[in-house]
Amino acid sequence: PGIITKLVGLLSKDATSKDRPTNLAPDAAALKELITRNAGYGSAVRASLERGGDLLQIHYAYALRTIHEPKAWTLEDRKGYHGWFSRAQSWAGGNSFRKFLVNIENESLTGMSENEKLALETLGARKPYTPLPLPKPEGPGRSWTQEELTKLANSDRLNKGRNFEHGKRSFAAARCIVCHRFGEDGGATGPDMTQVAGRFQMKDLIEAMVDPSKVISDQYKASVVETTDGRSLVGRIVNESPKSIILVTDPEDATKFLEIPRSEIEAISAAAESLMPKGLLNTLNEEEVLDLLAYALSRNNPQDRRFKK
Repeated sequence: PGIITKLVGLLSKDATSKDRPTNLAPDAAALKELITRNAGYGSAVRASLERGGDLLQIHYAYALRTIHEPKAWTLEDRKGYHGWFSRAQSWAGGNSFRKFLVNIENESLTGMSENEKLALETLGARKPYTPLPLPKPEGPGRSWTQEELTKLANSDRLNKGRNFEHGKRSFAAARCIVCHRFGEDGGATGPDMTQVAGRFQMKDLIEAMVDPSKVISDQYKASVVETTDGRSLVGRIVNESPKSIILVTDPEDATKFLEIPRSEIEAISAAAESLMPKGLLNTLNEEEVLDLLAYALSRNNPQDRRFKK
């Protein structure tokens, strides 16, 4: 942890600090003629020289991206590292500069658990997912049973003629998108559903939709925290330290959390109920359900066979 903490500390320095090396960027005066020669590229070059980032900080961030050993990072180091990217996005650079920063951060995230990513959102180091205004279900809905959904899933109606965009809309209307990532969109408090077709049998997928509490992954289980003052708090533990735990209490909003000192905890046990509420499909009609199922099985591919006429 020592070297990571030191490098993250260097990332927190102001990019205009007197400690910043001055020999890493060309002399602006020497480039004056080049800058004024063409307004198209000249303005971009000028902005980069005047508001460009700290090259050493970019190098440090790039070097840290491949350290994926969880025990090497403290939560504060994670917070400082990922918080740096939002600040660096304000720096000027070439057309690919901001995308370069995004790629660095994305590579660093590949080695993190979903709980660690959620902890960063909770602490404000990463911007929590905020969906666009959700569409209203078309309805009329019904109390879908596992048997009814299985019958629909096994029918020829699911295998062709479905509508990708309508399935995407239904995924949002049923509020799935608030907690589940699909493709490049969606929340992180529930499992990523992009590759659900390769991980679940249809039977298991339907069962999870109808009765989310029947089988709960350890990674997404809720916990019940009993405190010494008699409170019973339910949520998802996203970070633990010797001194405290961080409990996200609202699965739809990672910024709603409690930091509970260990000294105030009487007991912690697994919650019997999933954080995912029952009946989310009950607002949808038959066509909405069919398109949602086709969408969920498509791996975010609009050309999937289920969307062929």
